[in-house]
Amino acid sequence: MVIKAYISDRTVYRLLLLYLIALLILDMGGGDIWLANKFYALEGYQWSLQQHWFTENILHKDARILNYVACALVLLLTGYFNLKRSSHKLLADSFAALSLSLFVSFVMVAYLKAITNIACPWDLTMFGGAEPYFHLLQNRPSYLPYRQCFPAGHASVGYAWLALFYFFKKVKPQWQFTALATGLILGVILGLAQQLRGAHFLSHDLTTLTLCMLSAKFCFMLFTPDNNKTTSSQR
Repeated sequence: MVIKAYISDRTVYRLLLLYLIALLILDMGGGDIWLANKFYALEGYQWSLQQHWFTENILHKDARILNYVACALVLLLTGYFNLKRSSHKLLADSFAALSLSLFVSFVMVAYLKAITNIACPWDLTMFGGAEPYFHLLQNRPSYLPYRQCFPAGHASVGYAWLALFYFFKKVKPQWQFTALATGLILGVILGLAQQLRGAHFLSHDLTTLTLCMLSAKFCFMLFTPDNNKTTSSQR
């Protein structure tokens, strides 16, 4: 059973443990505020990159458009290889898992953003806003505006593609770590851009990374449970 195998996988627990340790350091230990303060000071004690053409247009708006195109391409390839499933079972299953992983990652992050009611750095008085700072597990007073800043939505545009690690692990193992690095680099660049704009703390990005990685692992276990089995015709 996939769920049983998933919850008994040590990799899942290691990832969660590392995440919780990082969260304690960043949120309760003040790491988030310390790093955001450094960025804020470097920008002249204002979020000067908030509306900069490169961070706002290229790394935010244009990156989203490219992500839509990439997702559409994955869906087309998923449909194509599933139509030819009899001769391309490995690719059909792998593309189906990739499509599902991308969908679950984006939806899960968007849903959590909608229900967590956590402010962005630019909303806080210490960073030029008008609201007090609250830790992640603290309740915000009802008189404050409802915020949707946690986890990091834009970083998911990069981190969701960590699923390519599991994709290439199945179809072309020699590329799996290149794919992993690609997903990490995309997520770090897009996440850092948003941190420099004052939109997120580092813990917001790490939460998104963790969710995307856990989602990818589950989806590929669901569609391709035997990680050691590959088909030579697909290599």
